[in-house]
Amino acid sequence: MVRLVQVSASYPQQTTRVLKDISFHVLKGESVALIGANGAGKTSLLLALTGILPICHGSIFIDGAELSKRNGQVAQRKTGLVFQNPDDQLFMPRVYDDVLFGLLNRGIAEEEAESRAREMLDRLGIGHLAERSPSRLSGGEKRLCALAAVLVMEPEILLFDEPTAFLDPKARRTVGALIQALPHTKLIATHDLDFAQTLCSRALILCSGALATDDAPATLFTDSVRMTEWGL
Repeated sequence: MVRLVQVSASYPQQTTRVLKDISFHVLKGESVALIGANGAGKTSLLLALTGILPICHGSIFIDGAELSKRNGQVAQRKTGLVFQNPDDQLFMPRVYDDVLFGLLNRGIAEEEAESRAREMLDRLGIGHLAERSPSRLSGGEKRLCALAAVLVMEPEILLFDEPTAFLDPKARRTVGALIQALPHTKLIATHDLDFAQTLCSRALILCSGALATDDAPATLFTDSVRMTEWGL
């Protein structure tokens, strides 16, 4: 479903590579954790998978199609990225407008778009927030609204950047249970090792922009020596 082959990337005007020869694959329906210290390259990797951060070497394949300038839009439609900070995604006056925005921008007919937006909000149990301003929501509510705005676009692959960061225990459980129930292929960048072990069958450890190892969370997280080496 997702395959990276020796992928390297750097940000514009910078010579230092934030991703260094990374290769791995994620199978359809699989949930994989992306673990690493601050600055290890987790967010950069997610941005590369969506085409936001261009790669300078290697190849990314989404459902067998290579992510490139020529077919990037087609591949990008298969992925949905939920940012670490919901305020980076929620920018309209009402929650409903945020969930509706992507559909209308894609050219979906207004009546169908409105129906899908309302249905998604109800499906996530946040229909009562539709007319609220995102700025007046709690952290957990914002996370669910940002997720609704992504899910309504019907991506096959979900990318999460620290989905439980800054949430209280109750909101963390709510968001975690919802993510776990989603049938999508998922790549989840997180510092929450318990969360990763509960949701994911594999963990990719990034260290200074390179892939250090790929193994079961239970195996990796009990190796205190290696965890220390990786800055975790």
